[in-house]
Amino acid sequence: MLSHSGFSVVGMDRALELYRSMTLRSFDLVLLDVGLPDEDGFSIAAHLRRLSPRVGIVMLTGYDSAQDRMRGLRAGADAYLPKPVDMDEVVTTLHNLARWVIPDAAAVPTSTHWRLDERGWCILTPGGVEIELNLAERQVMAMLAAAAGIPVQRETLIASLVKNAYDFDPHRLEMLVHRLRKKCQQAAEEELPLRAVRGIGYVLNW
Repeated sequence: MLSHSGFSVVGMDRALELYRSMTLRSFDLVLLDVGLPDEDGFSIAAHLRRLSPRVGIVMLTGYDSAQDRMRGLRAGADAYLPKPVDMDEVVTTLHNLARWVIPDAAAVPTSTHWRLDERGWCILTPGGVEIELNLAERQVMAMLAAAAGIPVQRETLIASLVKNAYDFDPHRLEMLVHRLRKKCQQAAEEELPLRAVRGIGYVLNW
């Protein structure tokens, strides 16, 4: 599926094989499981992030608790996708992540666009202002940025924040988005291109 979607793919079944391969070649993106035979994916993500702040890391795993998501993001993952997941979502996440991970000499200079910084903890505005994010804002923005231009369901965003979406008041998500927009407007005097999509959720158009 990944090969047919335009990626040059190398499959590996353990951390040691990945580390050996990295001595011979570089990788732009890593799609990472947690349950590997020689090292868990969380420590691999942390190790990869220390080696390269630019590598894109997407965790795809059956470990789907809120604690696991937070652990993955804190380890340095750019996106955390719990199984089962539609492969179209995986492909879209990787393609969108590649847009700001892989250098493109023909691309419009990034300073003219809204974007996340390399670690995802700050929004960078077209005017060069850095807006720091808290953990909840980072988790929501990581999901939206990975699917830039595509509406993301409220339930998906809520699932990135808590284990049980049914115990979460949807108004808390609305308030988070409202405060984030306001913070960007006040800090940069520019409007964050984040819009509500009626009946679905939110879309980030940057």
